[in-house]
Amino acid sequence: MQLVPEYTENENKDRLRNQIIALRSGNRIAILDALREIRTQSNVSILPELFELLLDEENEEIIQGVTSLLNDLKVQDAAPVLTEAIANPEYHPIARILVAACWQNGLSYGKYADTFTRVAIEADFATSIEAFTVLEAAVGEIDRDQRNRLSEQIRNSLPAGDDQKRLLLRELIKVMETY
Repeated sequence: MQLVPEYTENENKDRLRNQIIALRSGNRIAILDALREIRTQSNVSILPELFELLLDEENEEIIQGVTSLLNDLKVQDAAPVLTEAIANPEYHPIARILVAACWQNGLSYGKYADTFTRVAIEADFATSIEAFTVLEAAVGEIDRDQRNRLSEQIRNSLPAGDDQKRLLLRELIKVMETY
């Protein structure tokens, strides 16, 4: 997802405006066409519109289209936008999709280890697994002091009644401490 350089700034603004109109249209074909165009001719400023679409959309084909697009992001500028959405309670219903996109798109998330640690601790088990995967991939980007602090934070937050989650978090502590 990047702007195509041969377009002028005004043409890019018009393209973005038209993409937003299509995404908000409620028309399945227009939305799917816009998603195809966004893959090659858009920028990260469209991401909040995609998050909103995920929140409101019921059509599985559209949900899959947005999810696939997020999974395929290759522009590092998307990482802070995704991470901010994950931290936003408004997007809690789609958190698992957003967190999974982070490890699938392969962008660098080491700077956001605090957010993903919080998700691993607080979210449901499925979302915690996704956050674990992001942190495992990013552990090399996290300095030792921060890894120690995050390990301690996880250790202090181990859930009392959830054996699966407790095992997952203990494994995350090992990942942090043995890197």
